[in-house]
Amino acid sequence: MNIPVKNCSSCGACANVCAHGAITMMLSKEGFYRPVVDPSKCVKCGLCEKKCPWENDVFNPNGSSKAPKTVAAYVLNEDIRLQSSSGGVFTILAENVLDDGGVVVGVAQLSSTRFGHIVVDNKADLAKLRGSKYVQAESGTIYRDVRALLKAGKRVLFSGTPCQVAALYAVLGNQANSANLFTVDVVCHGVSSVKVFENYIKELEREKSAMVLKTYFRDKSKGWRLFSMTSSLKMPAGNRESFSQTLHEDTFMRLFLRNLCLNKSCVACRYGKIPRIADVTLGDYWNIAEIHPEMDDDKGTSVVLLNTAHGEFLFNSISKGLVLCESSLEKAVAGNPCIVRSIRPHRNRAMFFENLNKYTLEELIQKCDGNLPLHWRFYYMVRGCLGRVKLRITNRLRK
Repeated sequence: MNIPVKNCSSCGACANVCAHGAITMMLSKEGFYRPVVDPSKCVKCGLCEKKCPWENDVFNPNGSSKAPKTVAAYVLNEDIRLQSSSGGVFTILAENVLDDGGVVVGVAQLSSTRFGHIVVDNKADLAKLRGSKYVQAESGTIYRDVRALLKAGKRVLFSGTPCQVAALYAVLGNQANSANLFTVDVVCHGVSSVKVFENYIKELEREKSAMVLKTYFRDKSKGWRLFSMTSSLKMPAGNRESFSQTLHEDTFMRLFLRNLCLNKSCVACRYGKIPRIADVTLGDYWNIAEIHPEMDDDKGTSVVLLNTAHGEFLFNSISKGLVLCESSLEKAVAGNPCIVRSIRPHRNRAMFFENLNKYTLEELIQKCDGNLPLHWRFYYMVRGCLGRVKLRITNRLRK
């Protein structure tokens, strides 16, 4: 038996299908979850290989379209919108499923440095799933849990990265075409190393002489485009404070956006492309100011791909709670190319991880990315500013 660890996306499908508990997902030297086999429990049935989404192509049982209907949207509820990474569409989808007696599955922050899938059965807990988390999440037994929920007749909305949705289908087998299952995948830039995020938190705690309680990866207090990395801190005196830096200032976000700390499989993702693996795809409509200026106020606008009739049915049921307009796949891809292709690998990724325990993250940025071509440095610096200028011009034209 040979689990293809080299190309592993850490989806956890193999661990979920093993009936003998022989596979455990453990952190690798780089800080990514990898399957570890206990030879004393393994019966060499080969099921882990048969169900691996990297060894076998997985498809949406509802038949994903190569030309999905594309929509720009954001929720009418401004509080939800501002608490969300993009336009807040996921929350409204989730509320619809909960109102129907169903459950919602998504990634939550489990501790200051750990993330994983949980099942939510009430609206109060939806906040745990809201917002982007740019650190690799542990799947645990979530695919088996979804299988049990479907068997019990529950309606389930599952959200995750494309490889996680593929893993769910692989584990479910024939149950994947259940009318009670709806899937949402995100337009994924890639997932970061758990160990890199641990180092980030440790460095921040030393700098601030405080304990990090929670991290908000896409805080909109300075706008959607100029989003911030914000940490909730417990200070020595017991009081709580917030520390926030924009995407251009924050060390972790700079590493993430420059592809230095991402999983190897993310540069050749089999499922982050058209046709999309999920019923509905959600992401940021970054070039909304150019394409649909009436939909832009720098508070967040989602690009929504309706990949299946099943997904379109669910989306239509929430349309009254949205501001939306029809768009096109080509226009959305122009501003968010991760809709159709993987990110490009950083040329110094190996150097970065080889030295992860020798230097601070800021020192590693300078060593591994200090000679970044000028045009890329300029791009990262002005992307947010450019969007804000376009917004001001649009507002003046409206007047």
